[in-house]
Amino acid sequence: MKSAWRPVGVTFALFCTAFFPSAAAAAPYPTEDQYRKAIAEATAIVKSEGLEVEVFDAQKEGVNRPLMAAGLSLTKGTCMVFFNTVPRRDLTAFVNTIADKDLAVWLNMLAVHEVAHCIEQREAYIHKHIQDVLPPHLKLKDVTIQGYLSVVKSGAVEAWGEAFADIVAVLYVKKALPGEWLRFANSLADMRDMRARGDPEHNTAPWLRRVIAANAEIGATQTMYQTAFEMRTLYRPSER
Repeated sequence: MKSAWRPVGVTFALFCTAFFPSAAAAAPYPTEDQYRKAIAEATAIVKSEGLEVEVFDAQKEGVNRPLMAAGLSLTKGTCMVFFNTVPRRDLTAFVNTIADKDLAVWLNMLAVHEVAHCIEQREAYIHKHIQDVLPPHLKLKDVTIQGYLSVVKSGAVEAWGEAFADIVAVLYVKKALPGEWLRFANSLADMRDMRARGDPEHNTAPWLRRVIAANAEIGATQTMYQTAFEMRTLYRPSER
């Protein structure tokens, strides 16, 4: 099956390394039921976008991605989401830093993040709105799908894509938990900052800090994704 696959699951797997009190009851490694509930939450959000989501057990499909990963099927136009229930030693340590009561929220944000990548991929590969998903400094005249794919493979838009998905996750949690969203949003930004030196291409903190400071809201006449596309450009760091 042809797909616009990107290794987003690995980079986002550390999403759950937020700074929670160690005294809180630690969450166990996610179960299949927990994954499916989180993916169902993301699926409900993209229903209005006309995007269908297919859910797969990564172990049964031979996909070696931790926690969750997603990619758009270019043949079917569906978002393929894979979950992995097999604990990894490094990720188990990270998951154990999460308070059990917060795990469902983080998994929901993770699922929303992953499905957001399918939204962007669909804009580029299916709708061919390539100019709309390229960063301003990389906008090219008459760019083709193949040309865009080359840019993606080069890694030049890795942080750009992660920023979109992270902004979507922040907008989601702000709408879902208006009284607690700042804690989760700031924890995500903190994690990105913490890993910036070893993983600079996925440091979305400069975007997230600006989005959080602006107390950004989903546009009254926009979808969450339309707002996130605009915010990614509006709040981008000067060098991005």
